[in-house]
Amino acid sequence: MFRGTYNGNVDDKGRLKLPASVKRSLQGRYSSADLFVTSIDGKLVKIYPIKEWELVEATLSPTPAGPDQARDGALKHKILFQANRFGTEQTLDAQGRCTLPATLRESADLRGAVKLQWQSNHIIAMTESLYSQAIEDNELTENDLQLAANLGL
Repeated sequence: MFRGTYNGNVDDKGRLKLPASVKRSLQGRYSSADLFVTSIDGKLVKIYPIKEWELVEATLSPTPAGPDQARDGALKHKILFQANRFGTEQTLDAQGRCTLPATLRESADLRGAVKLQWQSNHIIAMTESLYSQAIEDNELTENDLQLAANLGL
């Protein structure tokens, strides 16, 4: 998809402007400009190409059969509830913008400059302060660096 951290911007109308390179990557990989913009914690915004979100929904949808699966089913239900509470389907416009749902924009405090990263099957958008905290939380230890070296990094 794309790699690295990008700067984005949320305008006064609540539209997130994606960098041109991110827009091109999305359009190159997916034939649709349809997105699902959501969160499960109200802080970290997740932007899924609709095809990727449909795969997530399929994973979360099976009906549980046994006691352990009933517990998993309850968790899946909670995740889908929160995703739908904060989320809406959006379409990336010609300028590379998508509207952030008002509820999510308020809870995540997304205004002005934001940081964007591709994570597996979606884009995450976060405030500068949340990004700074993530930098601290994800510092690699000496042991982590040794394990990374073993992985060829």
